[in-house]
Amino acid sequence: MPRTLPINPRFRRIYQQLSGVDLATSGTEELSLEDLGLGDTQNPRGELLFGTYSPEGLERALRTYGLLQRAEERVGPTELRILGDDPYRPRISLWSRRFYVPVVDVALRKTTGAEVGLDDSLATVPLLYVDALLLQNPGRAFDWHRPPLPGQNHPGLALSAPVLELLMLMAHRIGAEALALTPSTFAAACVYDRRFRFVDGAAQGRFLALREAGEKRPRWLLAWAVELGCMRDAEGHAAPFTPMPMVAPVHRRVLRAFEARAWLEARDRVRRQPLSLDEEALQQRFPWERMPPGAPPERLAEQLGYDPLAPVVAH
Repeated sequence: MPRTLPINPRFRRIYQQLSGVDLATSGTEELSLEDLGLGDTQNPRGELLFGTYSPEGLERALRTYGLLQRAEERVGPTELRILGDDPYRPRISLWSRRFYVPVVDVALRKTTGAEVGLDDSLATVPLLYVDALLLQNPGRAFDWHRPPLPGQNHPGLALSAPVLELLMLMAHRIGAEALALTPSTFAAACVYDRRFRFVDGAAQGRFLALREAGEKRPRWLLAWAVELGCMRDAEGHAAPFTPMPMVAPVHRRVLRAFEARAWLEARDRVRRQPLSLDEEALQQRFPWERMPPGAPPERLAEQLGYDPLAPVVAH
């Protein structure tokens, strides 16, 4: 299994340059570390997110990393909103002032390894858990070069990689040893796969088997085949994707869980079970009403049994 990808070196440099005061103050106040609660880690100041970030400090950090500027290049002016009644369960949203919807929306909380299925010595390790993550560009329309994925109302923002890197750096900053989440769809798991592994080795094997079964097809089409229950095992039974926790290690000891023999054997055993796409079922179930207007590319039209004269029936 490949090692986890290194964090962008530029992001690492910025992380090292940002001080606790940079992250905790509004920029107009001059407070000591003791005033901020940063000199006593046993009693962090309650209103700071995870005892570390003020709203102004978080926005300052996001601009220093360049994330806000990159989002604004795509959707125009934005506004950072933070719901933090419980500073250890914040919801952070970046709202488009042009479209008045969130273009980035993430809900976070701190938990432990036991919740996601890590056992033994990792059951008590602190994790930063992503309860929800939305990245969308309401200013773009879907087309046949990038059709909608299951669960998408708008095209993506093309910022998933830096957002996940910054969440991993946030995890490290607040003392968590990994970033964790549970992808709701196979399409989401494909986005997270570059940095995350399923905690359960068999779940990792099933994910890999599904991905490899459709490697000659566009990833978005495979995502719909999985979503619509069109993948089959060797006996012809449905082979669904089941949402289960994934983890992106921040510290070495969490990474070792995915090098354990039991995890690797479970992954390889399930991965070797052949899966195939039931093309007839996909043609019958394909959600044409969700697709962009106009005919699909010729190769796709043939594969999907596209009939330009057939009426689109909303489900």
